[in-house]
Amino acid sequence: MKHNKQSITLREARENDKEIFVELTSALSRFNRQHHDEKSTYDDYSQVLEAIKSQALKTFENRDDGRTYIILAEYHQDIVGYGLARTGQIGLIDELFVSASVRGKGIGHMLLDDCMEWLKRTNIQRVKLHAYSWNDSAKWIYERKGFKAYAISYEKWLE
Repeated sequence: MKHNKQSITLREARENDKEIFVELTSALSRFNRQHHDEKSTYDDYSQVLEAIKSQALKTFENRDDGRTYIILAEYHQDIVGYGLARTGQIGLIDELFVSASVRGKGIGHMLLDDCMEWLKRTNIQRVKLHAYSWNDSAKWIYERKGFKAYAISYEKWLE
């Protein structure tokens, strides 16, 4: 499926997109990590990143399973973001990411809309997604699209 808005095109991932998909999932991890409390970054991040890359490869290789959807956003022919949706008893928009250099152009909205359209085509009636408490931009987009908060996670460090 292709959309075009100000030189932005959305398209499903193809075999030759494997490397960029893995890099984008790593970029999402780095983006999230830089916003976490310092106490939450006690682990060996190189190992975490390798596990994320490994999982991203598995996801990419299984993208044609009928339950996984990977959509890429191109801006002036550069891949600058992605959406990852999955089906099951309910739909899950598992990941959305837009590179910092092109945020604010509506790409996140486009990716979210496209993932929801795909989920509708698979007869999903309920969709979940998750956002970190610090990610006000994501929460704003999700709420604007009609999502409602239904669960909140808390954490506390015991000293």
